[in-house]
Amino acid sequence: MHTYDPQYVEAFAQLMARHPSILGNLTRILSERLRETTARVGVRPTRGEAVALVAGDGSAVVPELVEATRSASAGTVAVLDAQSSLEEGLAQLDDALAENGLVLLLGDLAQETLPALIDAADRTVAIVASAGDAERLGGLHERSVRGETAEVVLLRRQGEAALSLGESMRLVRSVDHDGESEPLAAGDARWLGRHIARTKLGLALGAGGAKGYAHVGVLHALEDAGHVVDSLAGSSIGAIVGAWLGLGMSAAEVEATMRSTFSPETVEAMFQRSLTGAATGLAALERAFRESTHDATFDDLCLPLVVMTVDLNSRQPAPVTEGPLWEALLAATALAGVFPPFERDGKRLVDGLALVPVPTDAVRELGADVSLAVNLIPRETLEAWPGGDVPPEPPRLSGSRTLDSLLEVMDLGQLEASERQAARADVVVTPRFGPSTWRDFHLADLFLRAGWDAAEAERPTLEKLVSPQLAPSRLST
Repeated sequence: MHTYDPQYVEAFAQLMARHPSILGNLTRILSERLRETTARVGVRPTRGEAVALVAGDGSAVVPELVEATRSASAGTVAVLDAQSSLEEGLAQLDDALAENGLVLLLGDLAQETLPALIDAADRTVAIVASAGDAERLGGLHERSVRGETAEVVLLRRQGEAALSLGESMRLVRSVDHDGESEPLAAGDARWLGRHIARTKLGLALGAGGAKGYAHVGVLHALEDAGHVVDSLAGSSIGAIVGAWLGLGMSAAEVEATMRSTFSPETVEAMFQRSLTGAATGLAALERAFRESTHDATFDDLCLPLVVMTVDLNSRQPAPVTEGPLWEALLAATALAGVFPPFERDGKRLVDGLALVPVPTDAVRELGADVSLAVNLIPRETLEAWPGGDVPPEPPRLSGSRTLDSLLEVMDLGQLEASERQAARADVVVTPRFGPSTWRDFHLADLFLRAGWDAAEAERPTLEKLVSPQLAPSRLST
C-alpha cells in the first residue's frame, strides 16, 4: 500500500495545471497498456525496461554512460530527453518500450518534474557528485509514488567528505572523478554500462577435480569472444579457478598456474599419504594454494568471489567470502576420504560438492544479471575421447583404485543436484568427457578442449543476453 505525500500531490496538480497535455498523454498510455494487457493474456510480455538516468553536477559523464550502455546491451537501446520536455519524453515512451529492450530517460536532479520522471521509469540510476545532489535525490525520490530504491553512482572527488545517502538510495559504484570534463575510467564506464543494461556476467564453476581444466577452456572461449566476467562463485576445483581469475589472471595465466600447481610431482605429493591420515598431502596442498594466490585475501580480489563449502556442524552450505584465499581453498577441497575438514570459526568445512556442486545461486546473489554455469558432472559421457590420442595413465598409488571408486560413487550421488543447480543459470555449459576420473590431471588438454567446445556451442545463447565488449583475447574488469 502506497502512502502519498501531500506536497507531491499538490506539486503534481500544479504541474497538470500548467501542462494539461501531460494528463492526456498519461491517459492514453494507460489505456494503451490496458488494451495490450487484455490482448496478450497468457503471452509473455515483450515490453522493454525504462531507466531514468538522472544527474546533477556529474551530467558531463552521461554521454559516456549512454554509449557504454549501448555497447553492453544485447538488444537495442533508445534514449529520450526527459529533461527539456518531460511531456514529449513520456509521449514517446510507450512506443520506444515496444520497439527496444531498454529505454533511457535522461533527466536532471534539479528539474521540477523529477518525481514524475522517476515514477514513469522502472528503475532510477542517479549520478551523484555533491552533497547537494544527494539531498535533492533523496528528497525527490522519497516522494515518488513507487517509492523504489534509487541506484546511485557516486563521483568521488579527492579530499571530499563521504556523502550521506538516504534510505531510498543504494550505492552501486563509487568512481574517482576530479573534474566535470574528465572522462570516466574505461573499466568504470564499461561496468556501469553493463549494470544499467543488466548484462553483468557471473560464472558458477562446478566441482570435478582434474576435470576443472574444462573451466579453463570455458575461460579461453569467453575471453576470445570478448566477454567480460563480473563475478564468480566456485565449488571445489571451481573455487580454485575462480580465485585465480578473481586475482586478475587472464585465461592463459590461469591455465599456466593450474598446470604448475597440479604438476605430476605436486599431485603425487598431495595424495601420497592421505590414505594413512598423515599430513604430508595436506601440507603440499596448502603450500600450492599459498604460492598460487601469493597469500592474497578476498580483499585483494579484482572480482567478487564466493568460495562454496559445506559446514558439517550445521549440515548447511557455508559460502566463504573473507579471509586468506588459501584457507578458503583448503576448505573448498576438503574432500571426504582425502583431506580432513577445515576448522574455522567453530565450523568444520568440507568440499562444496557435498551439497552445492554448482553454485549458481551464489553468483546471482553477488549481483550477476546473467549467469553462466559450468557443470563438470554430466549425465552423458563419451565412450572414447575424440581422436584417440590419449596420454598414458601415470602409475597409481597403493589403494588409490578404491578411493577412485568411492569418489565416483559420490559424483553419481551429486548428478541430479549438479544438473538441477546448473539449470538455474541463464546459460549452462556441460562439457562431454571421455573415460576419465576426478584425478586424471594427465588428461588436462582433453578436459580443456571439452570445456572450450561446450562453451562455443552455447555462445549463441550467451550473446542473445550479453554483448561482447572487448577485442579477442583480452579479459578485463
